[in-house]
Amino acid sequence: MNIDYNLYKIFLHLYEEKSISKTANKLYVSQPAISYSLKELENSLGYKLFYRNSKGIEPTLEAKELYNYISTAFNILTDAEEYVKNLNNLNVGNIKIGIPSHIGYIFLTKYIKPFIKEYPKIKFEIISKSMSDMIEMLETRKLDMVIGVISKNTNEKIKKINILKLNNCFAYNKKIFKNIKIKNLEDITKYPLILPDTTTPTRIKLNTYMENKNIILNPIIETTTTEVMFEIVREGIGIGYFLKDAVDMQVDKDDYEIITFNNTLPETEITLAYIDEYLPIASKKFIEKLK
Repeated sequence: MNIDYNLYKIFLHLYEEKSISKTANKLYVSQPAISYSLKELENSLGYKLFYRNSKGIEPTLEAKELYNYISTAFNILTDAEEYVKNLNNLNVGNIKIGIPSHIGYIFLTKYIKPFIKEYPKIKFEIISKSMSDMIEMLETRKLDMVIGVISKNTNEKIKKINILKLNNCFAYNKKIFKNIKIKNLEDITKYPLILPDTTTPTRIKLNTYMENKNIILNPIIETTTTEVMFEIVREGIGIGYFLKDAVDMQVDKDDYEIITFNNTLPETEITLAYIDEYLPIASKKFIEKLK
């Protein structure tokens, strides 16, 4: 099979720009040339890739499936090219890390600073999204590594290393949410709770811990985003469940009352996840530092 990589490059830009004119401008070619290349690719594949609409073009279901494969392939090619360029040095290179922002504040900066000092020409790209989105980006080579609270049920190609354990706590805004009397775990259930979503590893671990003590948690709000939970607790709506270090790093940390129950709450394991195959040299070196 003869593969014209330029056709697929044009397809990627069309898919992401949703516009023939924007794609033409980005690639410095004419719009008729873009349209001709698209038609050539559609004829080669035997199905339509885009529909025209008032705003530009819209991908078909077949195009959406094709995009997942083609974007992954191009990311692998890009990584392979960078890998070859950097076989003998670390004069250039990107390290693409996915990490929840509240964990990044706690953990990442102390490793990045000495690494940049040692390798000043290495660029870091740090992305913070939901964990499921970041794992998907890792699988499609859009990220080199993911650091965070990661489920055990991931792709078998993903290598995972536990690199840190952190204490959790319940916390509330003592300046707004007043007259709170908590002496034991059972007392927590008397107040409105804001907790991580039930699908997150942190919440699953907390639920198991509480159920073993015959305590059922019925939160009024659940969220997958720690920053959202902080904002809700900051408004005095209830008691949240956080990493203690994350509370300690808030600008208004003195407003919070922290309840740890003498650090008997389940710890959170911070995991480093990556796919060894095609991992750029700069990222390999940084992972060595993390280990």
